[in-house]
Amino acid sequence: MKGYELCIIFQPESSDSVMDELFSALGAVVAKHNGSMLKTEKWGKRNLKYAIKKHTKGNFCFLFFTGTAETLKDIDRTVRYNEQVIRYTVLKLEKNFSHAGSEGELAAAEASIPAEALVEAAEPAATTAEA
Repeated sequence: MKGYELCIIFQPESSDSVMDELFSALGAVVAKHNGSMLKTEKWGKRNLKYAIKKHTKGNFCFLFFTGTAETLKDIDRTVRYNEQVIRYTVLKLEKNFSHAGSEGELAAAEASIPAEALVEAAEPAATTAEA
C-alpha cells in the first residue's frame, strides 16, 4: 500500500477533543479501506506566514497512514466539511508500506527526509487545498 502524510491546520482555538474526534473518524475511514494509521503528531499552535480565513495562528497536526485512492477520496470528504479545519493537504510518501513492519518502515522513511524539508514541502502545498 502507498504511504501518505496528511497535514491539517486547525483553528487556533480548537480543543484537543475536537482534534481527537476527527482523528478517530479518519482512522475509521482508513480502516474501512484496509489501510492502517501509522503515526499521529500534534505540533501545537504555530504562527502562519500569512492569514488564512482571518487566522494568523493555527494548530498543526500530521497523520501518517497507508491507503488507496478511495481512501484519499473519503479522507478529503471527511476533512473538507469540518469547520474547525482551516487548511489541509495530503502528501504521498516516496516509499510503499506493507502491513507488517510499517512502523519501522515509517521511521526509515522519516530518517531519510530532514524535518525542515517536510515543513517547507507542506507549507506551499497547503495553499492549494482549502476547506
